Amino acid sequence: MKAKELMKKVVGGTLVAAMAITMLAGCVSKTEAPKADTKTEDSGSKDSNDDGDMTVAMLPKFKGENYFDACKTGAQEAADELGITLLYDGPSQDQATNQKQVDILEGWIAQGVNVIVVSPNDPTAIAPTLKKAQDAGIKVVTFDADAQEDSRDIFVNQITAESAAKGLLDGAANDLKDKGYGDSKTANIALVSSSGTDANQKAWEDAINALLKTDDYKFMQIKNPETDVYYPGTDETKVNSECATLIGRMGEGEDKIQAAIGLSSMATPALGAQYQSASSKPDAKVVSMTGLATPNALKTYIKDDENPLNAGVLWNCMDLGYLAVQTAYQLSEGTITPESTSIDAGRLGAKDIVDAQCVLGDALVFDASNVDEFDY
Repeated sequence: MKAKELMKKVVGGTLVAAMAITMLAGCVSKTEAPKADTKTEDSGSKDSNDDGDMTVAMLPKFKGENYFDACKTGAQEAADELGITLLYDGPSQDQATNQKQVDILEGWIAQGVNVIVVSPNDPTAIAPTLKKAQDAGIKVVTFDADAQEDSRDIFVNQITAESAAKGLLDGAANDLKDKGYGDSKTANIALVSSSGTDANQKAWEDAINALLKTDDYKFMQIKNPETDVYYPGTDETKVNSECATLIGRMGEGEDKIQAAIGLSSMATPALGAQYQSASSKPDAKVVSMTGLATPNALKTYIKDDENPLNAGVLWNCMDLGYLAVQTAYQLSEGTITPESTSIDAGRLGAKDIVDAQCVLGDALVFDASNVDEFDY
């Protein structure tokens, strides 16, 4: 069985069906809500909230990349549905620092927005500014990545760390087994993360390390964490450079890397692109690549039989943005509190809240069999 066909087994039919229903739901009638003229602003240009309108300000890690662009689309859908104003701003990819995020937050705090929705670049360093917002009466929701618990009200998590780690390792493990690795042939793996301070990527890395100790994945190993876990940050040039370096280390043999896993939406497509452009490529029949990214970012590589990037792992990014704004709105309205146990999240239906954390759902693993079904 070909590697790209084998990847179909990673996701059960119910998950694919659920994702399809979720995406189709966005195209049909939405939950009724008060209508108003809504807008998205790229900076905090609204002078005040004296008109009574609710303003939700959304801060991604960075702008100009399809992952957060898709989150923004879902956030705007929720804002239109609820009749509120959505502000959206963030640093550029090459300046995705805590200080840049803080500068934007300070403007929104001075403006007096109702809710701030943020994906922190540094969960610790951003905490004092988020606490300042809370002291000013502004609700704080984190999404995509969490901050210190005492600096936000609710975390909208796209997936549990355990589910993300399992999806990533299942993708790599199934492909490696198809290429001859297993109990009698160990595979060395490497991870490409982001800055090393990102809360969710650190959690995924920890969950991967825990799973590698179990029987299902014991044939896979991170031989040397010092050299085999990469932290290129969010600068595109550095991400591409380190992915190219990793690909140069891949191949057969105990001193080589057999599988590369991207933990960020920049790293995974960079792996596919750097393999494609490498003048000296490792044999695709003996190496494997997978990781977290949007389907559109990986489609070209997944459908290329000569590229070992056979599958990707993610969630519906538009639904993540939608859920984050629904949560922000209901938190500000008092419909839910950090102590609530569930939220009625519009077209997404009921979602559980446990310990002030609302989880979107399970991982989606997409391969050549279904990647064309998703347009984000």
